[in-house]
Amino acid sequence: MESNKIKGQAKSLILDNGIELTYCERGEEHNEVVIAGAFYFHTFMPVVEYLAQRFHVYGVVMRMDGKVTEKNADGTTHWGNQWGKDIYDFACKMGIERFNYVGKCHGTVPGWWLVRNHPETLMSFCAFFLAPHLKPQVSNLWFSNMGNMEYMMKIAMRKPETGLKKKMEEMASLGDCATNPETVAYLASPERVFESQEECEQVMRTTNVPIAYLFGTNDPLYQDHLDSNLYAMQITKGARGTILNGECHLMELDCPERIGQECIYVIDESKKSY
Repeated sequence: MESNKIKGQAKSLILDNGIELTYCERGEEHNEVVIAGAFYFHTFMPVVEYLAQRFHVYGVVMRMDGKVTEKNADGTTHWGNQWGKDIYDFACKMGIERFNYVGKCHGTVPGWWLVRNHPETLMSFCAFFLAPHLKPQVSNLWFSNMGNMEYMMKIAMRKPETGLKKKMEEMASLGDCATNPETVAYLASPERVFESQEECEQVMRTTNVPIAYLFGTNDPLYQDHLDSNLYAMQITKGARGTILNGECHLMELDCPERIGQECIYVIDESKKSY
């Protein structure tokens, strides 16, 4: 169990295929379910706990190693598909037929896998701070500075004086897996869970899953993929798009309640469509 990736109580679930998933559970007294996928639940935990005031929330750790079932033709692991299937298998094992999915950055990848492969399970999808990349990249602010992680973290949050230490400690929980090229290739590329960009766009244009995007204008990743982000908000069927002026990529450190409020609004609005 990867309990070091969760702040507070962590639990473990063995899937029918033998894969072990680590997760946290909050708000057990509620009936409506929210599932969030992420590499870790430390700095994102205030968002989980905010949502747990109204929902039964599961935070599922997205694995970076261990047993896999989703492979590419060359034998490498298709981690985008693996993360999505893990979330789906988790829901099935827990007896959850429908749920709201919340994903931030890399956590959006399983959400798009679900939109493509099992839309019947999704009541809503909060795809926050990242959209499928269907347009050319306009800059490379994020990845060009990855070698200076402390600098990256400073420009990724509005309040580095309070959040930098927390975020650096959280990222340390990933260990060597964080630099594995097989994994890195999928963490910021939700479009890779589709067979092609054409299929991705078709699904976005026709899906009946209520989808919401949230971005901060000072997020380097938002700026790097500005054309793709604006295009996604434009073409996704019935999508809600929110852009917060002055917010950065690590909004969960700067304004966790604002993120939680946006999730709640999306979930409540989605109920009008079913």
